[in-house]
Amino acid sequence: MHGFQAKALTNLTESDLRLLRIFRVVAEAGGLTAAEPRLHMELSTISRHIKALEDRLAGTLCIRGPAGFELTDLGRVALKVAVMAGDTLDRARDELNLARSVITGELRIGIADNCLSNGKSVISQAIADFSQQAPAVDLYVSVRPPNELVDELLARHFHLCVLAGAVPEDKIVLDHLFDEEFRLYAGRMPSQAVHVSELETLGYALIARENSHKTTGLGSRLGIPQKAVASGLEAVATLLASGRFVGFLPTHYVSAIEERHCIREVAGAEALSYHVDFFLGRETNRPMSSQADLMTRLLVGSHSRDLS
Repeated sequence: MHGFQAKALTNLTESDLRLLRIFRVVAEAGGLTAAEPRLHMELSTISRHIKALEDRLAGTLCIRGPAGFELTDLGRVALKVAVMAGDTLDRARDELNLARSVITGELRIGIADNCLSNGKSVISQAIADFSQQAPAVDLYVSVRPPNELVDELLARHFHLCVLAGAVPEDKIVLDHLFDEEFRLYAGRMPSQAVHVSELETLGYALIARENSHKTTGLGSRLGIPQKAVASGLEAVATLLASGRFVGFLPTHYVSAIEERHCIREVAGAEALSYHVDFFLGRETNRPMSSQADLMTRLLVGSHSRDLS
């Protein structure tokens, strides 16, 4: 606090909303410097706006300095309010534009990594169709690990996400899009693949993937030790390419790298393969904008046609 008693806010002015919008960008960027290119403002100007909002609210919104950037309790509430206000204004704008048969605004989409090489995924075609039908909408696309997407979606940093894995279905509405098949692979293999019964004799070790239960207890079942933990498909592939490791990767991912790195499917391990489903997710309690609704229909429709 600044040392004086906070007064009740009797109303929010246009100036307040502008300051909240600036603060939201700073908070989501993780600092004032990171927000400069997004706001197209100089650091001193951003700092002055944050200070003005803190004076208006009679409290400190964020700790900023050499030690890093961190929101205070008041800052977290202000960010929540900024998101709510932005959603309300976006919805009002959408209604007015729809009355004139125009779709504008922005659409932020999060996509799980390594979807592009999956032959069952037609995300890029859906985006192309969207851009043709709603050319006035600004698109922001980010690729993240699946576990990060859920947090970002619930924080309302994204309008829609293509995600997989554990999802809190009471908080996120899901529409199925496609799946991918994982199989067990070994690295540095000649044309003749190794058989699952030979893994122990040949000295192979198992790669466990972070945030996945599929490898729990698998090492003991195969008679080999678990000697590595990987975060993400690229990490698994890197370990496989180094040799003497076995691990799970999607079949579409391996098809692009298997010849160069001599990665082969482990023979006799077909029963260990599994599928992962991908969904289009949106927060349950967030009003759907016209642009999010259009993208949802295009993504779900495109993948439904691809399956038929």
